[in-house]
Amino acid sequence: MKEIKYENKTIAYTVNKARVKNFYITIQNGEVVIKAPWYVTSSQIQDVVESKRQWIMQKLEEYQTSPRKAKDYADGEKFQILGENYFLNIYYKDINNAILNVENGKIVIILPLRYADEDNTEQIKKMIDKMYYMIAEREVESAMEKTRKMVGLAPEEYRIKKTKSVWGSCSSNKKITINQNLMMYSRKAIEYVVLHEVCHLKYMNHSKNFWAMVEKYMPDYKEAEKELKR
Repeated sequence: MKEIKYENKTIAYTVNKARVKNFYITIQNGEVVIKAPWYVTSSQIQDVVESKRQWIMQKLEEYQTSPRKAKDYADGEKFQILGENYFLNIYYKDINNAILNVENGKIVIILPLRYADEDNTEQIKKMIDKMYYMIAEREVESAMEKTRKMVGLAPEEYRIKKTKSVWGSCSSNKKITINQNLMMYSRKAIEYVVLHEVCHLKYMNHSKNFWAMVEKYMPDYKEAEKELKR
């Protein structure tokens, strides 16, 4: 690990060399990581980092004060799947189509080598969204079936959709929608949201009777609520 000085602070950074043509500077879990072309020298890397000192310090401060800031979809960034942390690893290989695999605490995305010098943020974002959707297809179906057997109620139909403001909803015509981003949280949280919406099939409000029904089937539902608020 190398270091540079900025004002009265020391910035440590790690260098990863790859088959790329440009330098990429990212903040990964509060650490500075430099991705550099495989052929550049240590002094050249040091010069680039020195020229970006102010920007790097600004990004480090943002990371410390805003841990929930919007994702950059950059190599090394942290995502959650079913309540567990996974780190995004992006590689470029001589392939025709992009690939995503989830394995050993990593979300591995392999992009065609021809994209190595492009900004692939939007494509990576779409792949991550699709990943959450596919996980949701499996997990929501399982939670719905578990809830149906327990409660004896099921919606006319349900759908999975990326929404901005709610984890789930139940319409007046008994159709339930579950937010695919709920898959970031534990199965307990997913089961709670499904149960919450299924209980709305009987009580289309948040009355005492509604909450009594939720508590009957999940006495510790407030723990799931706390998780979702985090």
